[in-house]
Amino acid sequence: MRKTLHKWHGWLGIIFMIPFLLICLTGSILVFKKEIDSLLLPEVATLAPSEAPRLPYDTLKDRVNEQLPAYEMGSWEIFPAGHDEADRVFVIKEGTDIWHKVHLNPYTGELQSQPTEPSHYLTDWLVELHYTLLLNDIEWLEFSFATEHLGLLIGLTLGLFLLFMGVSGLIMYRRFWARFFTLRWNQRMLVVFSDLHKMAGTFASPVLLVLGITGVYYNGLIFYEEWTEHGGGQEHHIMTERLYSDEVNIDTLVADSRERIDGFKPTYLLFPFEPELPFTVFGRAPTANPLLSNYGSVSNYDAQSGDYLSTYNLNEQGVGMKTLDSFRRLHFGTWGGLAVKIWYSFVGVLPLLLAITGTYIWWQRRNKRARRR
Repeated sequence: MRKTLHKWHGWLGIIFMIPFLLICLTGSILVFKKEIDSLLLPEVATLAPSEAPRLPYDTLKDRVNEQLPAYEMGSWEIFPAGHDEADRVFVIKEGTDIWHKVHLNPYTGELQSQPTEPSHYLTDWLVELHYTLLLNDIEWLEFSFATEHLGLLIGLTLGLFLLFMGVSGLIMYRRFWARFFTLRWNQRMLVVFSDLHKMAGTFASPVLLVLGITGVYYNGLIFYEEWTEHGGGQEHHIMTERLYSDEVNIDTLVADSRERIDGFKPTYLLFPFEPELPFTVFGRAPTANPLLSNYGSVSNYDAQSGDYLSTYNLNEQGVGMKTLDSFRRLHFGTWGGLAVKIWYSFVGVLPLLLAITGTYIWWQRRNKRARRR
């Protein structure tokens, strides 16, 4: 079995090397997305220090609608008072199903950017490259549902590839703990590269396996949702009119969501962007678990009347649902501060070393077999 695993480990590493490196290197950069946006887009993505309170949500909603009459609000990422990031509002252009992003100053109600498509800014473009390799929605490929979502399928395949490489590497190098720090610099190049490959793979494997599992989950979930909703050729909803009543007060919904869960902190508002959808207030319920996301608990409200519909409190769920919720922070490395971000970023670069050493080892052994023949 180990011999067969070794063969597949080598061949799959060669086949998927380039797209896998693209995903790892972009992920290594995106760990610091917030910091990069603050550096490159200081007047767009960040806020000047202010002691003023945030304006009411309903006031901010009205000001966004006034400044963007040709768009409808789809979702809204909100931050607490005193935070240095501008609110991110995602809007849909009327007559289309295309989402755009704007940055909102919650203290003045002024937009700090004009609507831009998802890959307009550098880090947003890197996000698209990371998740889809820029292969989704290519016009000459859109002759079937699968090819229309080719990038998503490739991302899913690469996640499975990462899982296989990590598990197979640990099986082939079963006693990895015994020689983890062994690096024979005084030996021939093949031995040195073999030791480097084993050392780097062993060090990176815990994070890479987590990234593989969470990446497979998210890509698979997105593809499944797209397939169930649009796999039969159903078109996405074209935004032609506002799908909620202007009489619904957003502040009332947010205040009610806090009442439904003690200590609830709203973080994200989802507007009805398709018929029959409710208003949804996402947020974080009180917890000491650093792995649980800021979006794990929700309350839903009727789009026309604002009447309360339901609440989902993550703290009341079992281990399975909490584990799935933790995938967000585990994948993005946002669960342990700067030290974890640096660790994730470093591990994201290690596949480059693995690719170089692995390719050299594969080539040398291939030549050795050819000489024997």
